[in-house]
Amino acid sequence: MTMVTSYDWESDTYTNHTDTLAQHEAWREAVEGMAERAKHTLPDCAGRVDSAVKLVLSGDVELMPDGKARVRSQSKARMTYHVVVRFVHPKLARNS
Repeated sequence: MTMVTSYDWESDTYTNHTDTLAQHEAWREAVEGMAERAKHTLPDCAGRVDSAVKLVLSGDVELMPDGKARVRSQSKARMTYHVVVRFVHPKLARNS
């Protein structure tokens, strides 16, 4: 079963993602679970978390091998953003 087909502008190719329905449901549940934990931890950012979930579930976020994420613009069809996420545990941040 093909769940999502994505198009790569750079290589001009389509990719068929062939996960099963069970795998896809587990992935969605994991995304939604992480979103709930993020909203609980950062209640002031709930709107941003909801927007990020929409991007992820619509297939507009791609994790790259180097740890960055490529995010497709919602307003400009051919524009992508490269995002670098760096997490520093609060205890480590206080000691530096």
